[in-house]
Amino acid sequence: MNIEETLSQARELRKNDELEASQELLLELLTAHPKDPIVLYEVGGAYDVLEEEKEAIPYYTKAINAGLDGADLQECYICLGMCHRNIGDFETAVSILRKAVNIFPEQNSVKAFLALAEYSDAQEDEAMRILLDLLINTTEDEDILKFADTLDFYKDNLDEVWD
Repeated sequence: MNIEETLSQARELRKNDELEASQELLLELLTAHPKDPIVLYEVGGAYDVLEEEKEAIPYYTKAINAGLDGADLQECYICLGMCHRNIGDFETAVSILRKAVNIFPEQNSVKAFLALAEYSDAQEDEAMRILLDLLINTTEDEDILKFADTLDFYKDNLDEVWD
């Protein structure tokens, strides 16, 4: 069973909303290639899109441990973190996504998902700081940019009140 061709077929099925057929194809591929990081990652994704997060988690974890790299690794960390968030394991989600931010510090998508996990973990201040920092550093909106220094100040003084 050719990995690339089968992955392409499975992705096409997923794109066409044929999720069960995609998953079936990926599970067959997994039988033939049980340690391939991409296959493990895609199997995790198949469970994830079927909203079976608890089943997806071990495959994402195995994919990372099997040496997944590059953009796939970044996305896998996001998916793994969000699966933990979606099942209510907020602390683990935050931990995973913080690790991802350390590995991919220039990737803003990871930071946005970390903010969601922080919020879910009752760390609203940290979530707000992350999002304000993202806004300040990524926007091209002139109206926001003219207040960038002020927003940066408030980012670090969220609960401050002056008399």
